[in-house]
Amino acid sequence: MMNRIGERARFHSMALIACALFVVAGLAIVDDYGVSLDVMYQRLLPINTLNYILHDDPTLLRTHDRFYGAALELPLFLLTERVLGLEDPRHVHLARHVLTHLFFLIGGFCCYLLARRLSGDRLVALLVMLLFLLSPRLYAHSFFNSKDAVFASAFVMALLFASRAFDKDSLGAYRWCGMATGLLVNLRIMGVVLFAVVLAFRLWAWFRAGGGAARRRVEATAGVFALWGIVVLFISLPYLWGDPIGRLAEMPAVLSDHPVVLYELFRGKVSSSAALPWDYMLRWFAISQPPVTLLLGLLGLGTLGLAARGVVKRGAGAGPGAAWGGAELRFGILLATCFALPMVVFALLRPNAHDGWRYYYFLHGPFCLLATFALMGLRKKWGGGAVGALMAAGLGVVALEMAQIHPNQYFYFNFLADRKTPEWLRSRYATDYYAMALRQGYEHILRQTPASIINMKPQGRVSSPRQVNIHVQILPAASRSRFTHDPSRDPDFYLSGNSPRRSLPDDPFSPVLHRLKVYNNTVMTVSTPDLSRVDPAVVEAYRALHRAATAGTPAARAGGFDVHLHGQRLAWVKEACEQGELMSSFRLALYPADADRLPDHRRKQGYFELGALGVRFDGRCLGAARLPDLALARIRLWQFVPGGGSLWEANIRF
Repeated sequence: MMNRIGERARFHSMALIACALFVVAGLAIVDDYGVSLDVMYQRLLPINTLNYILHDDPTLLRTHDRFYGAALELPLFLLTERVLGLEDPRHVHLARHVLTHLFFLIGGFCCYLLARRLSGDRLVALLVMLLFLLSPRLYAHSFFNSKDAVFASAFVMALLFASRAFDKDSLGAYRWCGMATGLLVNLRIMGVVLFAVVLAFRLWAWFRAGGGAARRRVEATAGVFALWGIVVLFISLPYLWGDPIGRLAEMPAVLSDHPVVLYELFRGKVSSSAALPWDYMLRWFAISQPPVTLLLGLLGLGTLGLAARGVVKRGAGAGPGAAWGGAELRFGILLATCFALPMVVFALLRPNAHDGWRYYYFLHGPFCLLATFALMGLRKKWGGGAVGALMAAGLGVVALEMAQIHPNQYFYFNFLADRKTPEWLRSRYATDYYAMALRQGYEHILRQTPASIINMKPQGRVSSPRQVNIHVQILPAASRSRFTHDPSRDPDFYLSGNSPRRSLPDDPFSPVLHRLKVYNNTVMTVSTPDLSRVDPAVVEAYRALHRAATAGTPAARAGGFDVHLHGQRLAWVKEACEQGELMSSFRLALYPADADRLPDHRRKQGYFELGALGVRFDGRCLGAARLPDLALARIRLWQFVPGGGSLWEANIRF
């Protein structure tokens, strides 16, 4: 047994060495990434699951996360917080980052094993594994995203079991394939794609079997696969226990119509996530994959298509080359189906989706594996040395760019998007939807601020004390203790992430102290209402705006504020403003005269909505907002009351 393991290790030595290097690199940089906004829900999932199993607590049944199985989250929780006994939030998050990244690397090695099965060539298999691992967006997500990145790796693992089942065609192999697919569906309902495709291939085999014992064998393998898939899903998903049939039938409908509808910035337009354009996923995939991956994946699809055509012409038992047996071609068609089918279904049905193509990261594995067929042809034509050199150059460019934008690889765009024009990407596509860059904002503030206690008030999507706490949890305890959230006094700094729901750019008068940029696009800003910290030119701009705005009669007055219009800017002014009034809770609703100028998701409401950032100088409050370049019918300005409602409201009609 040990000799066999040793032989396999030597056989896969190149891939194992590459994986070891990735492990070392991952451990070196794991502390550079922040914590996603979803982490609080991910941690509650295993807790609610355990409480449901052990104490019959119905909390799990009332949450949307009841449909997301805890196949990974439960082991993560038990290992980090029960077995290892980690209590400090920083240590818990770092441990989770390490474990989810290792899972991603295991998925990469499974990619190698699959490519090795298809090609019979270790070099080709190694290159395919590197294509999988050197995906900038997926690589970054593999540290902080325990949902989509994990599912992408699990999909490749399940494909490996499917390949083994196709080769062995035994009841035992299909049992393991069914179990792996059941766990895959546990992680994400999209795992039904592989479940359905494997059954479709079994159905095709049944038609080709002719009859008799051959058909009965196909029926048995299909039955074993489906039975074990359903059994494992049922055992691993406690939500199904109360009403297996009804709740299993409910899952696809509920998850395809996600109850959380958000606003997506795509190609410069803001649309409801429930009504996205048909090409949303296809375009996101095209502009955020490395060029070498796109080229080889598409070549692989073309090569596979030609091979299938050749088989049809030559007869079912023929193949276009020595490396192309029936099993390899059949599994290639399965890969192409797993990649193309979700894209086609999305284009036709356009289910609710958001945050770029992260829900479809699982397509990355099948696409990289399709590159196997392209690399096989290139190696046969040019030789291993030439292919290796060209791939080293292509992958080297990707690795270098990943290092240059580290730790913001989730922002990666390829040459199909304009990466040179300032703020072009930011104005057209969702970027930091997880607000990961806020960690870098907190670290900048810590480096630049000698004060022991820093009062924070984030902007944009991150606005509650609980969410402030999430983003500082990854920092050392001494750094975390320096931040507080006291709404009764003015904040020392504002942090603003680049929300994908943003419909208007930042106002040029915002007193920004620091901008984090990737590809010449702002990802995160650090601002302050304390003008003594700001560039004198910005201070003078505020003073000039105040003089111009207050020179005439106010356009409206409410709540002790005078509201002025000055060109394309709206300003609100209050003399002798009090502590705690410089908040992002001042909101504006802008009603255009032409409703057709509104984005799709705003037409029902009939207005734009944005916030006004306030500053203080000479005892006065001044807030400014840039108005859109279109005719307005009315502007409504109001201030939120904690817990809901509004404290005051002003209306300006045109």
